[in-house]
Amino acid sequence: MKIFRKLILFLAVLPLVSLFSCTDEEGEGGKAKISGIVYKVLDDGDIVKSGDSYSFVRDTVAAPDIDVFVIYGGNQEDVYDDKTKTSHNGKFEFNYLREGDYSVYACNDDDTYVMRSVHCGKKGTTDVEPIYIFDGKNTGKTAVVGNVKILYAALYDDDDDEYVPAVAVRVYIRAVGRMAVSDTRTDDEGSFYFSRLEPETDYVVWVEAEQRKNGIVKAYTVNVTTGKTGEIVKCDDLKAKVY
Repeated sequence: MKIFRKLILFLAVLPLVSLFSCTDEEGEGGKAKISGIVYKVLDDGDIVKSGDSYSFVRDTVAAPDIDVFVIYGGNQEDVYDDKTKTSHNGKFEFNYLREGDYSVYACNDDDTYVMRSVHCGKKGTTDVEPIYIFDGKNTGKTAVVGNVKILYAALYDDDDDEYVPAVAVRVYIRAVGRMAVSDTRTDDEGSFYFSRLEPETDYVVWVEAEQRKNGIVKAYTVNVTTGKTGEIVKCDDLKAKVY
């Protein structure tokens, strides 16, 4: 009789246990899979000129051994629920997932991240869009380009003199309100390039020219504000005079 009562009690409690143990929330315990690939965009700040336009020199390669994170439920403000590493060819997988919404992300070199949202069915593999992360010293930075022209004026009359490209002239740049100075030299067309700069920041760019008349070194400056991350801003031409 006691055994029969225990059996009745077990059968009565079993539906409640099943009710609380079974859930439709996202997470592990299902038959679905998320698959994807991570590419690394290498960007050290090199710049190339094509006609009147400028662009960063970048190389895109598969990203091996990169941490990839997943958030259950698609809530992008949550701490990640699980992580894995990419294989030698940049591919990754999250297995045994239940149906629902998920967020998958990987981090850039500057600790920002690239996130993809995905919905999984009850079973099968769901592919996410490729994730492109940036790596290199120019990650999260911007650039300024320009030209230097110089006028070698006659001491007696410079009305007929013309500005010409200043070749191999040293150019300087400094963020307004800061002491650190960077420099470079112009190329054979008088062009200069500064990358790895802070976005949306005011800079002063200048060249120095020694005057033949009295030996005084005079600075010629131009102000420029950098653009958003990844943008290249062309500043006004720097024009120097040598008398």
